[in-house]
Amino acid sequence: MKKLFLLILLIYPLNLLALEKTKEEKVAKYIIENIQKDYVACYSFYKVGAEIFKKAGKETSVIESLEKSADVTLKFNHDLGEVLGLKPATMSKTTKQEVEKFTKIAKKDFSSLAKKYGLLCKNLVENQKQRIDYWEKKGNKKIK
Repeated sequence: MKKLFLLILLIYPLNLLALEKTKEEKVAKYIIENIQKDYVACYSFYKVGAEIFKKAGKETSVIESLEKSADVTLKFNHDLGEVLGLKPATMSKTTKQEVEKFTKIAKKDFSSLAKKYGLLCKNLVENQKQRIDYWEKKGNKKIK
């Protein structure tokens, strides 16, 4: 996890007021913005999943694992938000809205959430480089 944060600090200039002059800087910002959104989604997925599993009386170890992953993704969500210059209140509001959205979906069909976010979020927590590479590839195609 610390590797991700260090990598981002190396590829993204901390001075957010500076003009984005190069394609590399634009792509770096694109990566950070999208990874931050991934962390919001994954926090919401893990938080909602943990609550559903609690209500269903599932194993404590599974619930604890989901809660731990939620904590990790929330921390990185806020760390990246700070790098992007987002205010804590804005990040909290966005996160709350995302959790509410995921809760509504999960009440109707949790399996669709698990199918869409389960592996993505597991990989994000365990291997951030894979997701960074994904967004870098998309950014390089999108940004000219």
